[in-house]
Amino acid sequence: MTFIHSAKLISLAYSLGLFVFGYFLAKKVSHFVAIPIAQRFSRHHAQLVRRATFYIIFIMFFVTGLQHLGFNLSVLLGAAGVFTVAVSFASQTAASNLISGIFLLFERPFKVGDTIEVKTIRGTVESIDLLSSKLRTADNTLVRIPNESMMKSEIFNLSYFLTRRIDVLLGVSYQCNIEQVKRLLKEVAEACDNVLKEPEPTVIIEHFADYAVQLKLMVWAKNGDLQTIKNSLQEKIKQVFDEQGIEMPVQQVTIHQVEVEKE
Repeated sequence: MTFIHSAKLISLAYSLGLFVFGYFLAKKVSHFVAIPIAQRFSRHHAQLVRRATFYIIFIMFFVTGLQHLGFNLSVLLGAAGVFTVAVSFASQTAASNLISGIFLLFERPFKVGDTIEVKTIRGTVESIDLLSSKLRTADNTLVRIPNESMMKSEIFNLSYFLTRRIDVLLGVSYQCNIEQVKRLLKEVAEACDNVLKEPEPTVIIEHFADYAVQLKLMVWAKNGDLQTIKNSLQEKIKQVFDEQGIEMPVQQVTIHQVEVEKE
């Protein structure tokens, strides 16, 4: 009995040793693996790699320690029945998100702080984690998007380039002198401090609507608060058009009322 008891204590001590050794080894290895990642990519990417490396190594030692104690993991999971199926599906989803997260990590279509658009969601990237990415929308809402969904969707990175184009759409009356309107629009754009000189502002006729000539003013600005710049341009355009008597008609709907005689 004493021999059996001693053997169990030795086995327990060995397993605990595996847990402790695995923990410190995982910490050390994950730290060294993260160093070149931080130099090549970013601190956030290095943190993700460090976490993934740590958990992979530690779980290997943890499972080995449990098996040494006599735990048959396959039997335990098999006895779980429905729970095993649920865990299996959850594991598949988690694994898919994890792999997608690793691809996003090395492909780097965006980084923390970038403004991106995924499907109909636009926001600033708050974090890129192993299973999901988190965005903060303009109305200060946090949106969690699984990495698998990110990999399967088109991602528009609105912060990737240093400059972006701003389009201002407007309609003027058919009676207006189009050349005069185009000149006024260019003058407004050139007078705006936040609009770049190169490429120079451009005005084109977008199309001919039933009620107005639709024009598009295209200007370039440094990536930033583009909505504020666009709003400033629109306010100035309205002011100049009012001063110059340029009419901006709106589509009107005429309703005819018909009286029906009662019998």
